[in-house]
Amino acid sequence: MHIFVFSFNRGLFLDNCVRSIEACAPQCKLTVIDDGSDDPETRAVLADVAKRHRVVDKTAESGHKLGGLYANMQAAYEMAADDELMCFLQDDTQMVRPLTDEDIQHLCQSFEQQPDLGFVSPAFVRGFSLRKKADRDFRFDRERDFWFWYPKKRSTGTWFSALLIADPKRLRQLNWQFEVGESVNNRRAAKLFCRMARMRAPFSMWLPNGRAYRGKQKSMALRFGEWSRRCGLYPLQIMSDQEVQALKQAEPARLPVAEEFLKTTRGNISTPWAYDPMQGAGWLKLLDRLERKLRGLFR
Repeated sequence: MHIFVFSFNRGLFLDNCVRSIEACAPQCKLTVIDDGSDDPETRAVLADVAKRHRVVDKTAESGHKLGGLYANMQAAYEMAADDELMCFLQDDTQMVRPLTDEDIQHLCQSFEQQPDLGFVSPAFVRGFSLRKKADRDFRFDRERDFWFWYPKKRSTGTWFSALLIADPKRLRQLNWQFEVGESVNNRRAAKLFCRMARMRAPFSMWLPNGRAYRGKQKSMALRFGEWSRRCGLYPLQIMSDQEVQALKQAEPARLPVAEEFLKTTRGNISTPWAYDPMQGAGWLKLLDRLERKLRGLFR
């Protein structure tokens, strides 16, 4: 498996992510694709990582609020070989358990035996996804050995998420291209594949209460959200072999909700965990959009 990590100006987060991969998946190839970071701390981390792994500097501008993420995902896809699975992570995520050769073999066999399988999520389920009754419908398919999500309304994350595992060869056979925006990719994946599969025992997760950017910038609303939530680096503990095996072998299968199985290494964080400084604060999101729109008008 070839793991790609996408990075921009979050040096401490990137360092935590890379070190978790080195500890949990030393057998995997690792490439970091940076979106033109100019923060000195991040540049120093990138230089250090480059001593051990491939680092690619991509500054493609997509015009989307997430900057060049999807352009860089496309670049990673084009780098991936046909004879290996690819896994996409981001600098504000980390691995939370060892990824064994048996895990990788199981994933390879799943793609071989399930021709409609397009994307597998390597991440735990976020607790806030279960707050609405209409979104709680996760079903375990024993034959496929995966969880699948059946929200009442079509939602991003149902067929596609930016954190993913995929078979590049299969994607190329169907002329797949990564478009700008998760919802666009979600709609396209829905026409080509089954719903996004979710592992019985995932191996990665977004860090709770992390810092964020919108279009490579931080609005005053976003900064206020980070301050009010006390956002920072909250690494996750690596699961023990006993915890992993208990999750893999649970009967009936247990939905892998992050807050139920994972713990941070520092600080107490309220649940459900937040992954966006403006999560649940519609007024902040409105102010953020207005500020970015005004900034664009006066450029």
